[in-house]
Amino acid sequence: MIFLAVTLGFFAENIREHSTELNNAKKFLESYKDELVQQEGVCDHYKKLYQNKIIVCDSIKTIFFNSEENKKPDVLKRLLVPGLLFVEIPFNTSSYDQMVNSGALRYINNIALRDSMGAYRSSIEAIKNYNARILESINGNMIELSKLEDLHDVVSTDTSISYDLSHHIPDMKPFRVLSDEQRALLVFFYESYIVQAQSDLRHLRLLKASNLNLQKMINDALNK
Repeated sequence: MIFLAVTLGFFAENIREHSTELNNAKKFLESYKDELVQQEGVCDHYKKLYQNKIIVCDSIKTIFFNSEENKKPDVLKRLLVPGLLFVEIPFNTSSYDQMVNSGALRYINNIALRDSMGAYRSSIEAIKNYNARILESINGNMIELSKLEDLHDVVSTDTSISYDLSHHIPDMKPFRVLSDEQRALLVFFYESYIVQAQSDLRHLRLLKASNLNLQKMINDALNK
């Protein structure tokens, strides 16, 4: 009788632990799914920002390439601030990171799902690292750029309005005569932004496809 009681107790404890693990896996997956839905919205929002960034920087680049900086000062003033703003995607990965740090990934028995989650997180990290490198490169050219463009009014000093750089049209002095080397630097500077935006657009399209696939996999897992 004692042996039977111990055996039944052992099985009952295993069943209880298994049930607890299933419940924990469901809670973590539901939280992660919410994070994916949020990230899907981020992808859509920043896709539009990058598309606009390409249009703006291409217009600025073309003006300098065609030596029209003093023929189209109003256009440059309107485009300067959105052209200089660096667009970086603020991904929130707290739900997945919590699963990793707490060891909760062991609750997810679907290996294909676990691998897809890890690959998706790596893709986000790759985008962050890429933008960090591009930002470092762009910042490295800012000193030379400031010698060629009048940036004294890039940030509005009007404290009576909300702090919104994108709507500020700065005052700018006319450009001095630019050498071919200086003009090439300006063209390259804004072309760098275009390269970054195009690359991030491609990454976002791939990331969203992975995101939607993950959401489907999680829905399938939760509905079992």
